[in-house]
Amino acid sequence: MSIKHPHILVVDDNEEILSTISIILNRKAYQVSAKGRIDNFEQTIQELLPDLILLDKNLGWADGCDLCKIVKSNNNLSSIPVIMFSAYYKKRNECLEAGADDFIEKPFEMNALLQTIQTFTEKG
Repeated sequence: MSIKHPHILVVDDNEEILSTISIILNRKAYQVSAKGRIDNFEQTIQELLPDLILLDKNLGWADGCDLCKIVKSNNNLSSIPVIMFSAYYKKRNECLEAGADDFIEKPFEMNALLQTIQTFTEKG
């Protein structure tokens, strides 16, 4: 029997952040889908069905809070944890009000990010 590694969708328009998070999560045996841009967000989430979404608040092409609301308002997707991040700590409440399960300030300490991911992806 093979172990299913949690699938993490990372959405950030900063290629460097996207690449760094992807490399680290891959090393920790997570399955990673990294997206700098998603044109049909809801459809993409339904196709990927990740175990967790890491979502930047300030995307050049969208407001992460609006994207979070899309996930949380869809009965088929609403159970997927969404962890939002931003360089602006004062955006924390806005992200949580949009339905985010957690918020991390950029630049984040990678161990703190991994601990948060583990909290939301561990079953049982």
